[in-house]
Amino acid sequence: MARAGSLMPIAAIKQTWRALLIWPDSGRWKAAFGVALPTTAIIALCGYLGGWLRFDPVMDLQSALVAAMILFFIPALVEELVFRGVLLSWFATFSQRWGNWLSAILFTLWHPFQALTFGPPWSAIFLQPSFLFATFLLGIVLIHVRIVSQSLWPVIVIHWILVLLWKWFFGGPFY
Repeated sequence: MARAGSLMPIAAIKQTWRALLIWPDSGRWKAAFGVALPTTAIIALCGYLGGWLRFDPVMDLQSALVAAMILFFIPALVEELVFRGVLLSWFATFSQRWGNWLSAILFTLWHPFQALTFGPPWSAIFLQPSFLFATFLLGIVLIHVRIVSQSLWPVIVIHWILVLLWKWFFGGPFY
């Protein structure tokens, strides 16, 4: 067993794997979406006021389906494995409370880091304060869902659905 605060996150990786093997019961899924829906409304307001969310549905079905497959893996699966999986589990060995905050902050900072290092054409969105606030809020809610459900699947699905809605219906940029 890893000691508390171990510099080697092996135990966190094992805990993340266990969280992938747990499929929550219907009550936990319902609770996860019960928290996610009001948060989605706040995120939508941030996006509308920040100008990065506007009704602009995708008309190319083939592009939308390809995007859905890609977006499941990146960002939903990979980001959730990292931020609500390994990092959250590892940071919790030091302190659950501070681990939660640190995971949410790093999730938020990951987005401008992407914008400044990988620099896709749409990266300016990731630097907007309203986007960063929405990302931080999402990070906090996904941490709550992850802890309560004891599974990564609700956070992966919620993250995926939110990114899909943004890209498919609300002007989210395609790659």
